Amino acid sequence: MLIRLSALLALAAAAALLVSSTPAGATSAGAAPARTMPGAGAPARAAKLSSPVIHESFTPLPCTGAPAQRTTLQMEGCAEQQILASDRHIDSLNRSIFGKLFDAPARRRFIAAHSAWLAYRHAYCLSESDVFEGGTEAGVVFADCVAGVNSQHVKDLQRFLASFR
Repeated sequence: MLIRLSALLALAAAAALLVSSTPAGATSAGAAPARTMPGAGAPARAAKLSSPVIHESFTPLPCTGAPAQRTTLQMEGCAEQQILASDRHIDSLNRSIFGKLFDAPARRRFIAAHSAWLAYRHAYCLSESDVFEGGTEAGVVFADCVAGVNSQHVKDLQRFLASFR
């Protein structure tokens, strides 16, 4: 229950961050565009933005055994190995996209979107694994779900990257 609550809180925080990251030049309804004071420069040291990187919270299990003969732990290990491989692919695509974004606000929105996507992935896959809550199959369903969501996200990021060409 605590994990599910923290997943929902993470999703809400990511959504709030995404909503608060308005596009450059956009304002809230009825608000005037922000103006800088004459003579006021940028802060002496602006925070350096960097491409988002996925950090999984699990210790990966090995992928062993023949596919039709695997135990639930072996199935979970194989799914975790798929997750790690697709995470590396996502990280690589994120770096490529991040480098092509035009300015800091666009990069901040990209980081916020990535955080929201991670929160969504976690909450969605927890929900999917709830069918097997308390059983050994729950971890396998969760890991398979994450691998599947990652696979779709790789396709989405590839399309995003292609739009820069």
